Amino acid sequence: MTIRAASELANKRAALVENLITLADNPALPVESRNAAIDALAPEVAPAEVEQRAEVAPVETRAAVEAEQRSVIAANPVGVPGTRTEMRAGDLLAAEVRALTGASGMGAVFTPAENAAFAIDFLRKRSVIFRSGVNVIRTTGDSIVIPHMTSDGTAGAIAESASIPLSDPNAEALTATPRKFAQGTAVPNEVLADSKPAALEQLSKSLIASVGLAYDLSALEGNGTAPNVRGLKNVSGIGSVTNGTNGGALTNLDVIADALGMLAEANADDESAVIVMAPRTWRAIMKLKEATGSNKSLIQNSAGSAANGVTRALFGRPVFLSGNLSLTETLGTGTNLSSVYVYVPSELYAVVREDAVFDVNPYIYGDKDQTLVTAKMRADLLVPNPGAVVRISGVA
Repeated sequence: MTIRAASELANKRAALVENLITLADNPALPVESRNAAIDALAPEVAPAEVEQRAEVAPVETRAAVEAEQRSVIAANPVGVPGTRTEMRAGDLLAAEVRALTGASGMGAVFTPAENAAFAIDFLRKRSVIFRSGVNVIRTTGDSIVIPHMTSDGTAGAIAESASIPLSDPNAEALTATPRKFAQGTAVPNEVLADSKPAALEQLSKSLIASVGLAYDLSALEGNGTAPNVRGLKNVSGIGSVTNGTNGGALTNLDVIADALGMLAEANADDESAVIVMAPRTWRAIMKLKEATGSNKSLIQNSAGSAANGVTRALFGRPVFLSGNLSLTETLGTGTNLSSVYVYVPSELYAVVREDAVFDVNPYIYGDKDQTLVTAKMRADLLVPNPGAVVRISGVA
């Protein structure tokens, strides 16, 4: 290779490295665009020069050039943009995490691929409505209209060649408006940088759980006045069972049997029903005995050994416990009562505008050296068939 050719090659290499560094320092350039630009930076040389390079400097092959390009990019990571960063469904953006906690903090523990489903999975564990198996409809608008058949037409037996009677089914339009559920806290940056285990991990679990429980409370007992969801308790037309005149503790499971019977009478799929109650109600049910003087729990499958467990189910239907249910309801002269909800999940629709979002904003409280951490979601609940829900009131 001549001195001139060697000089030109050196200049090309220097320009290549300079361009790579420029690309690496551009945070606004998407990864796809950055890779395309890198590919375009391969030196364009004449065939003769390629032949010379193959003989004198084989490292300048296309593969070697690309390897060098990738190495330069790896050595010059993209800078952190000065914008707000979100973690959707548990996805903490790596660049923002590194800026907050350093490579040994959340950036080392969490990665986007590992956390893509973290938040929604954690939310499902805490949210009774989601865990019970209701339908989930996702929307990108601030509201969604869903057509619903309210009744079928009437069919009948007719004679041969007779006119077929006309009978129209009825329908209605149901509108769901997802409401926002959120919680936030301001955290000193020293805590984020120095905490072990990483504070963001603990905060994400706590805040997302709070959001899920807030949605549960509204979906079960919300009054429907914005910003609340209209919960099962206040849906017009649902079935109703009362535990006596003034309420009280359950002494048997008759009210549960009545609720399941009402679902069947409403042509709902009672066999797939679920039961939601307060933890104190389940504790009282476990104490019910099979017979007077017996130590065997009424809901225990075994011969009565206290060492055997109790399945959280009644009449073959799963039981879910929610600590969000009100314990201050009244019935007659009874006070400090709660409700039990028996419903068919396939007849309920959770309309989700925005999955749980864990939001990290280190800039809004910059003057105090604090980071704003919030969790939020937007969702509503639709009950097209009120007959698929029964509320048992007056349970102590």
